[in-house]
Amino acid sequence: MEALTRFIEERIAPPLIKFSQLKYVQVMQRTGLGIMSLLVVGSVFLLVASFPFDPWLKFLGDFRWVIAAASGVGTSFIALYTVITASYGLVEFYNKQRGENHDIIQPMILSVASFLLLNPAQTVTTLIEGIAEPGKFTGVPTAYLGAVGVFAALIIAIVTVEVYRFVINRKLVIKMPEGVPPMVSQSFIALIPSFVVIIMWWFVGSVFKINLPQTIAGIFTPLVRVGDSPVVVLISTFLNRILWAVGIHGSNIVNSVGGTFWGQMTQENLQALQAMQELPYTFTSVWIDNYIWTGLFPLAVALIRSKSPRLKGLGKLSIAAALFNIGEPLIFGLPIMLNPLMMIPFILSYMVLAIVAIILTLTGVLPVPVMIISWITPAPLKTWLATSGSITAVLFVLAGWVFMYLTFYPFVKALEKQDLKEIAAAEEEAHKTEAA
Repeated sequence: MEALTRFIEERIAPPLIKFSQLKYVQVMQRTGLGIMSLLVVGSVFLLVASFPFDPWLKFLGDFRWVIAAASGVGTSFIALYTVITASYGLVEFYNKQRGENHDIIQPMILSVASFLLLNPAQTVTTLIEGIAEPGKFTGVPTAYLGAVGVFAALIIAIVTVEVYRFVINRKLVIKMPEGVPPMVSQSFIALIPSFVVIIMWWFVGSVFKINLPQTIAGIFTPLVRVGDSPVVVLISTFLNRILWAVGIHGSNIVNSVGGTFWGQMTQENLQALQAMQELPYTFTSVWIDNYIWTGLFPLAVALIRSKSPRLKGLGKLSIAAALFNIGEPLIFGLPIMLNPLMMIPFILSYMVLAIVAIILTLTGVLPVPVMIISWITPAPLKTWLATSGSITAVLFVLAGWVFMYLTFYPFVKALEKQDLKEIAAAEEEAHKTEAA
């Protein structure tokens, strides 16, 4: 076990940590966090509008469509939000990590303008019943404003900020006298960089007629499809647990690699559910969160039943946090981290959960969770909500907890035996000291 731990620390963890610290990867993580609240809010509206309980749906009647109107608040324009958060995150990175001092507002607005320049407004002519003359509507096409345009939005935001920064750092700007207010001065400083960026994207979209969002979506589609596979689930589960076992935040590392792909799959599933269409993806981050990351509550229960005062006390202290999917008190307090004995059930139990969940999902026993529910919601309730009230999914989570309890129990007993032996030895030594 020492050799395995050393191998993970020296060979597996360093390249993954290095990758997660890349500036563009950090920007993508920042983007996901910035959008998550809207996705959760949209999921709540969608859940209320489409909860599969006939009396409830009859009670709502046509008003359910009024409720559902807010369900797309996160997904319908997710690419547009991504442009904003990605450009903000990249400028923030340079300002905080590199000590630069760029204005954030100007490159954010420029990134949005560039994205819209590559998604130009179109005029649609329609025949309106009862009116002789055809009607016309002008608007921005929504094809790449949603989940399909996320990767394009990321690239456009990153390139825009980098070109903007390149021009600024070369001091190719209009400088105003010192007495000019900062807001006015910043507008003039941004003038030349903005001109350069807009001309660049104008050449791409209008002169060369390149549909950049469509091109980028086509490039990344095969990668997203590869991400929707049992093999990826198993690899990511193993890496997540084994990194946590050596004290590294496995979720952050793994999500930095696959988070963007899983995010797009999740958003497209939400859009499909809203439109009452077949779900395009199965093994999204929502699936993983609900069927695999069900928390360490069973371990806390096993500790409470221990005869060791240390383990029993730790179980009582950590059980509330464990119920709400906060496992750090157990990972670092028991500890599981760098503990060869506890690493075994920690990795094994989650791998078995992943394998069983994959089989049951592929055979149609388990539904595909779609709703994004806050990660601190207790696992059975979270899964019930994410699957629109599937009792089968809840039973799977509860059965998984029973399995995890049985898996951890013998290892907890081994720790208990060791603790009690140490307590007995300490008491014996104390008696000898008193006798002397």
